[in-house]
Amino acid sequence: MGLLQSPHWPFLIDVYFFLGGLAGGAFVIATVASILNARRHREVVRVGYYVALAALIPCPLILIVDLGVPSRFLNMLMRFNVDSPMSMGAWALLGFSVCAFLAALFTLLEDLGRARDLARVKLVVGVIGAGFGFFLAAYPGVLLGATARPLWIESRSLGALFLAVGASTGAATIALILIAMGRRAADQVAGVRAMTVLALIIQIAALAVFVGSVQSSGSAASTSALRLLTDGRFAAVFWGGAIAVGSVLPLVLGLVALKKRSFGLTALTSLLVLIGGFLVKYVIMAAGQV
Repeated sequence: MGLLQSPHWPFLIDVYFFLGGLAGGAFVIATVASILNARRHREVVRVGYYVALAALIPCPLILIVDLGVPSRFLNMLMRFNVDSPMSMGAWALLGFSVCAFLAALFTLLEDLGRARDLARVKLVVGVIGAGFGFFLAAYPGVLLGATARPLWIESRSLGALFLAVGASTGAATIALILIAMGRRAADQVAGVRAMTVLALIIQIAALAVFVGSVQSSGSAASTSALRLLTDGRFAAVFWGGAIAVGSVLPLVLGLVALKKRSFGLTALTSLLVLIGGFLVKYVIMAAGQV
C-alpha cells in the first residue's frame, strides 16, 4: 500500500473521526449486549443502536462538505480499492450506515409496538454492522499511518488507539443516557460502566505504545514531531487534557464508581471520557499536520 500525500484536514474531519468512532463503539457494545442476553440488557441494546445512528448521521455530510463536491464521495464508492484507505473507509461508512439505520429502525418498530420481536433479524444486522463498526472506529488510525507525516508513519498503535477511543466514548454516551433514564435502566448501568473502564485501560496502553514507538523509531523527523506533543506547543492539551483529565482521571473515577456503584461518579466519568476521547484524536491529528 503506497503512502498518501500529506493531509491538511480541517477541524470538521476531527469531528468526523470522533463521531464515527463513537458510533462504531456504541453499535458494537449494543450488539455484544444483545448476544449476551438481549432481554436482560434490553435498554443497553436500544440506547446503543439509537446512539450509533444519531452519531453517524452527520458523518456523510461532513465528508461531503470537506470534499466540496458530493460527486467526489460517490466516486469513492464507485471505485472499490482494497489498497486505498479512502476507498475502504467510504465503503465501510456506507455499510455501517445501512446496518445502523436498520438496527435503529427495528428497535423503533419494537418500541412503537409495530413488531413483537425482531431480536433475531436485529442480531443478524448487528453482527454484520459490528464488523463495519470495528473498521470504522479503527480505520482513521490506519489512514493516518498510511500518510507521509513523520508523527503518524512510525506509530504502530494508532488503529488500536482510535478503536479504544471509539469504545470508551460509545460506552460513556450509553452510560449517560441510561443514567438519565432513571430507575428504568438503573440495573443496566453496571455493565456499561465496566466496559468504559476496560476501554480506558486499553486506550491508555495504546497511547503509551504510540509515544514509545515513535520515540524509538530512530527517525529524527518523527521524534521532532513527537516533541510537539510531549514538550512543545501541544504539550498542555496532550498531557493536561488528553492524558490527565481525559484518560487517567476518568479511569480512577471509573474504578471507584465500580466499587461504590455511584451514578454520580459514573456520569462525571462519562463526561470526562467524551472530552478526553475528542482531545486524544484532535491533538494527535493537529500535531501531525504541523
